[in-house]
Amino acid sequence: MQSETDWLDDFLPLMRCPDTHQPLRRATPEECAMNQVTAALATEDGTRVFVIDDGIPILLPKQG
Repeated sequence: MQSETDWLDDFLPLMRCPDTHQPLRRATPEECAMNQVTAALATEDGTRVFVIDDGIPILLPKQG
């Protein structure tokens, strides 16, 4: 999965959470396991995790 997402490294400094506007980073293996995903992005403080599906991060705002 990592090779599908190598392009993200160039864009991560520009990406922000749609809810909190915090910078995003690659989720740790522990964060991925907790959310039952193989790859994800997370907010700087780890409160939000966004799954990476087929190499594309799904950055949808929290509903509700």
